[in-house]
Amino acid sequence: MTTSSRWINLAPSQLQPAKLRTLANDAGLEARRTSDGGWRVCVQEDYRRTQSPLLRSERASAADPASFSRLTELFDAPIGVSSLTQAGHAKVRQQQTPSALAAQFQLEFMFTPGRQLADAMRAFLSERATLLDGPASEIHVVLSDSALPRRANFPRILTSLAFQKEELPAIGGEVGKLFPAAQGLTQDVSIGALTFVLPALSAASPKVLGVAAVRLLACGVWLFGQALNDADWPSNRLTDALLPTARFDNPKGRATTPSVDNTGPYLSWWVQRSAELLRIATDPAGFKDEQGFYAPTRHLAFIASLGRLYRDTAEAMRSNSHSVALRAAYDALDCLEGMRWNAFDNSTNPSKIRKVLERLRETLPSPVAEVALPLCERAARALEEVRDGFITRSRHYSTDGLVEMPGKGGQQNISWDKAVQMYIRLDRNSAHSFGKIEEDPLDRSLLFAHEGVIPGDLCYLPFLHLMDMLVNCERLQVQLSKRR
Repeated sequence: MTTSSRWINLAPSQLQPAKLRTLANDAGLEARRTSDGGWRVCVQEDYRRTQSPLLRSERASAADPASFSRLTELFDAPIGVSSLTQAGHAKVRQQQTPSALAAQFQLEFMFTPGRQLADAMRAFLSERATLLDGPASEIHVVLSDSALPRRANFPRILTSLAFQKEELPAIGGEVGKLFPAAQGLTQDVSIGALTFVLPALSAASPKVLGVAAVRLLACGVWLFGQALNDADWPSNRLTDALLPTARFDNPKGRATTPSVDNTGPYLSWWVQRSAELLRIATDPAGFKDEQGFYAPTRHLAFIASLGRLYRDTAEAMRSNSHSVALRAAYDALDCLEGMRWNAFDNSTNPSKIRKVLERLRETLPSPVAEVALPLCERAARALEEVRDGFITRSRHYSTDGLVEMPGKGGQQNISWDKAVQMYIRLDRNSAHSFGKIEEDPLDRSLLFAHEGVIPGDLCYLPFLHLMDMLVNCERLQVQLSKRR
C-alpha cells in the first residue's frame, strides 16, 4: 500500500479544540491548527508513513500451535451470557453432530473472555474438531481495528453538529459513544468485521462449509473442510448457519464444495482487499466540496452506502427465497449506481458483464478464482438466460434483438444487451407497481415479449460486482479524488 501525506481542510467547527483533537485521534486521524486559525486533518497511517490495516485476518490451525497466540489480541469488552444461552450451551455441548459442533464453536468464540480465547480455541480444535470426518479444520479470525468504527463515526458526528445546537458531550475513547442528534439520518452506519466478511463466507461453499461468530471487533470463522449434510440445526437457534449458496436449480448441476486449501487463502485475500477498500472509503481526503473543504455528509453517505452494499450482497446470496434474494440483489445494484461505481444498466448488460468476468479470470489468484468465479460465472449466465426468456414466436423477435418495438417516438429496434437490461430494470421497478405500463407502450411490449422468469442465479450478480470493486480499489480512489 502506498501512502501519502494528504491533508484536508476542515470548516469551522462547533467543537472545542481539545474535543476535536480527541475525536480525530480516536478515529486514527491527525488534526492540526493552521496559521490562520483553521483546521486540517489527515489519516495517521498516511501522515506517519506506517501501515495499519483496518481489517486483517489471522489463521489458527491445530498443525501450528503457536498460531493461537495471536488470538489474545481480542481483549474487547466483556460479554454477558444469559441463563438461556448458558443452558443452551450446556445442551449442545453434550451432542456430537456437526450442527451441534458448529453451535459450540459460535458460543465458545462469542462468550470466552479475550485473555482465555487462544486456549479455548486451541482446546476446541484438538478436542471436538476431530469428531468431524474429512480434512483437518482451521479457524480464521478477522479483526477490525478499533479505529474503524470510530473513523466511520467521525463524519457522523460532524454531520450531526450541523443539525443541532446543543452542546456536544465529552467524547472519550469508547466505541459508539454518540448523542441522539440526527440518529434517524445516520442509524444505518454499521461497521464491523462481520459486515465485510459475510459475502465472502456466503460464497465459500454450495453447502455449509464453515460457521461464523461475531464479537465486538472480530469475526471468527471455522472452516472444517467438508460440507455439513445434516440440516437439523438446534431448534433454539443458538447458531447462525451459513446457508447454502447453490440453492437454485442449475442446469450444470451443483457446484463442488471448495476445499480448505482454497477457502483459507480466498478468505485472507478478501479481507486484505476489503481492508484496502475501507482505507480509501474512510479517508476524509477523498471527500472534498467545491471549495476544497472536507464534506462530512458526503463522506458519511459513502461509508453508509458501502456497508449497505456488503449487507445487501450477503442477503441476496443467503436468502432461501427467490423473490427476497432478487430484491436484495436489485438493492445492491442500485447502491452501486448511487455510489457511482457502475450504472444499473451497465451492471445488467450481458456483454459488459462477460468482460468483467474475463478480467477477473485473468487477475485473481488461483485459490481465489477457484472459490469465487463459479458464482460469478453463474451470475453472468443468469443474465444470458434472461435473454433466452424472450418469446421466439413473438413478432418482435429476431436474431439480433427485438424489432419494431413501439415507443412514444415511433418504432425502434433494440439489441439483445439493451433488451435484457431494460427488462431487468422493468422488473426492478415493479416494486413501485406495474402501473406505468399503461402509459408507456415500450414497457408494455417488453413485458409481454418475455416469458417472465428471472433466473435465481441473478442474485449472485452483486457479488460479481463486489469482486470487481475489490480487485480495482485504486480506481475507486481516483474516482473519489475527481468527485466534487
